[in-house]
Amino acid sequence: MPQRPWIGLSLLALAACVSVNKSILAPNPTGRRFSTEQVYVYLANDSVPEHTRLAILIARGDVDVTDESDMIDKLREEAGKLGANAIILGEIDEPGTGARIAGAVFDIPTERETQAIAIYVPSRDAGR
Repeated sequence: MPQRPWIGLSLLALAACVSVNKSILAPNPTGRRFSTEQVYVYLANDSVPEHTRLAILIARGDVDVTDESDMIDKLREEAGKLGANAIILGEIDEPGTGARIAGAVFDIPTERETQAIAIYVPSRDAGR
């Protein structure tokens, strides 16, 4: 079966289309990192167990090349690097019709944005 290196490069390019700014609130409590798959997602209205807030994360991505899933995965990835095993996801703000039209007319990117709090939840850590 022939190799398709362009598939991996395409996925990497899409992931790179989401940028995340971080404001660190506390140091990594365990000294470990968590993979994207190990970082659980809580929604803002969920009941969250006892936890430590590690960082505020703000993600932005071009609406033409990313979707909500890309943004959430990037937030999970960045949170895991900081030692968080969960995030509390905020609302995802989509650009309005006027912003999308202006972006198309002036050929400028139109971005969606969201924020999350990276947290460490001891009760979710199976590796303790």
